[in-house]
Order: sequence, then structure tokens, then C-alpha cells
Amino acid sequence: MRPPSTLIFLASLALFGVEVVTSLEVEEPGPSKEAGLWNSCHGVREEAYAIRNEGYSAVNKADEIREQAYRAKDEALEIKEEALEIKESVLEGRLALETTLVETLALMKTQTTVNNLYIQEMRATLSALAASVESLESKAEERATKLDNKIEELQDKVTESVAVAGKVGKRQEVWMSEIRLISHFKLTEQNNRHAQGYDSDIVVDGQFLFATTTSGNMRPYSHSGSSSAGNKLVVKLGGIFRVHKIKLWNTRDACCMSRLIGLHVYADGRLIGTVIQTLYTYDFIVAEEDAVYAETVTVKQPLATALHLIEVQVWGNGPFDRDDIFA
Repeated sequence: MRPPSTLIFLASLALFGVEVVTSLEVEEPGPSKEAGLWNSCHGVREEAYAIRNEGYSAVNKADEIREQAYRAKDEALEIKEEALEIKESVLEGRLALETTLVETLALMKTQTTVNNLYIQEMRATLSALAASVESLESKAEERATKLDNKIEELQDKVTESVAVAGKVGKRQEVWMSEIRLISHFKLTEQNNRHAQGYDSDIVVDGQFLFATTTSGNMRPYSHSGSSSAGNKLVVKLGGIFRVHKIKLWNTRDACCMSRLIGLHVYADGRLIGTVIQTLYTYDFIVAEEDAVYAETVTVKQPLATALHLIEVQVWGNGPFDRDDIFA
């Protein structure tokens, strides 16, 4: 394809030639001229008209191409502007990226420095902790050694104590199993004292032997102050004892021995027996399978008669703690 400028030139040249040709006046042939010449001129004219029309078409085509060129130029300018904008954006993005990269590198460097400092601090702390742990382990070993020594000493002492306790236990078993007199010289009290003496302490003094049966020459004996009902005498054992037997010694005066009939004998609040006949002595035995523990022994006469006794003997073993009482 020829360039638009060439086409415009040719079109202009053709139009000029056509104008020249068309401006010539061709006379119709007369009788004296040749018909061939006229026809030749007429053909040239027709060809000029055709060339002119082609020139007009070429001019129009050139105008269209020129418009397209202008539009292409404008589009090229727009593309160039967009390219410039894209370039500026790329440059700005690159600058921002470089700035961010620099800041990131600086931050990473700063963070690395901080991390290094933190790591150093942690190492120092761990070193201090390790030293403390070693010190504590050393102290713990020393204390453990001391504790082991103390435990060994305590074990030795426990062994000795167990051996001693075993010996003491055996002695206690023997002593506790021994039935003995547990009322001798214990505290007593009575609710109806005699004006001339005959106190209740006489019944635990151990003096129950005599050479005569007359009241004036007998061993000392206890006597109530009157013959009212409810005369009572109490022997305080001084602890919890297991009672096996209670023995009463009656007077030898024939006039008064029967006054003990109806007498009740108690170990604390439990009734052990009752006097139902006249005897010199009374043995109230507690069955082995029916253990009785008491802190006091009481004799009480519910009848309206005097209460007199030479001796009250309580036989048993103990004393016991309340938690150690067993049947």
C-alpha cells in the first residue's frame, strides 16, 4: 500500500489533469473532419472523468486515513500518558518498596539486637539459676545427710524405746494382773458421823484382828451417828480399778452383828451384792467373765438401823485409763 501522502499527490495530479482536459472544448466533428479524431478525444475525456472520480475517491480515502492517523496518534499519546503514569506508579511503588525494605531491615536489625540482648540476659539468668540450683542441691544433700543421721538416731531410740516399752509392758502386765488390796489407807467419807468418833477412816486402816468379842476391847470400828435409814459409807479408790472382791468385816458384839442384814454393796453405781444373813465376814466376789471397773466402793443400809463395820477391804488391780478399760 502506498503512503497517504503519495496517494494525495497522485489524486491532486489526476484532478489537475482532468480539469485541464475537461476544460478543453471539443467541437463535434464537422463534415470536413475525420470521425476518428473526435472519437479519440471523446475517449480521452471519458478517461479523464474516470481519473477525476478516482482522484476524488483517493482524496476521500486519504482523508479517512489521515483521520485514522490522527486517532492513532491520539491513542498513542494516551498510551504514552498511561505508560508514563504506570512508570510513575512503578517508580513510586519501587520507592515505597525500597523504603519499606530499608525500614524492615532496620527493624530486623533492631529486633536482632534486642533478641541478642534478651538472649544474653536469659543466659545470665539461667546461669544464676543453675548456680542457685547447685547451691540448693548441695544444701539439700547436706540436710538429707543430717536427716538420715537423725532418722538413724531416732530409729535407734525407737528400737530402744520399743525394747524398754516391751519390758515395761511385761512388768505392767504382771503388775496389772496381780490382784491386791487396793483400799488400804484410801480416802473415805460417811453421811452420818458419830459424835464420839468411830469415823469411816477406821474401816481402811488394816486393823481387823482382835483378842476379844466385847465392844470395849475390840479393834477400832466405824459406827454411824444414829439408826436412821440410809446410813452410807464410801471408800474412794483414787482411780479406775478393776474390782475382783469386796470383803466386809462385821463386829463381834453379839448384840449388833445382825444390823448388817439388808446392807447393799456398790462398785460406783453397780450393785455387787446384799447382806442377807448374820456372818462374821462377807465376801462379795465379782465373776471373771463379768468385769467391773470402779473408782468408789459404797456400802449403804436402806433400813432404819445403825451401820457399823470393822473393815472394808477391796481387792483388785489397776489403776487404768478410761481408754485402757477392757473386759
